[in-house]
Amino acid sequence: MTESYILHYAPIRVKELGFQAHRIRYRDLVIEGDGRLIIPAFNELYFIVDDPPGLIVESSYGMYDSTEDPLADNVHEHRGEIVITNPGTGKRKIKFIQVIIVN
Repeated sequence: MTESYILHYAPIRVKELGFQAHRIRYRDLVIEGDGRLIIPAFNELYFIVDDPPGLIVESSYGMYDSTEDPLADNVHEHRGEIVITNPGTGKRKIKFIQVIIVN
């Protein structure tokens, strides 16, 4: 997903979930080689910006896989417990737009 599309779509998605207010935060994360990062995002939405190579992102919303054996259908929107895995040996960077739902 492109940054401009996410910024357009996020307010619509927040309303679809039954909420009115939200905040936007940009997140640049580095995942170490053969590493894993778990993000508790139960009151948030995370949107993957562009297509980061060599990473797997899993959540209750689905999976995104940009490794050498990619999925046929990648999910760019994630919520709940998000697990980011780097199966490679080098560091990998991923950019998210985090949408924090405000009650």
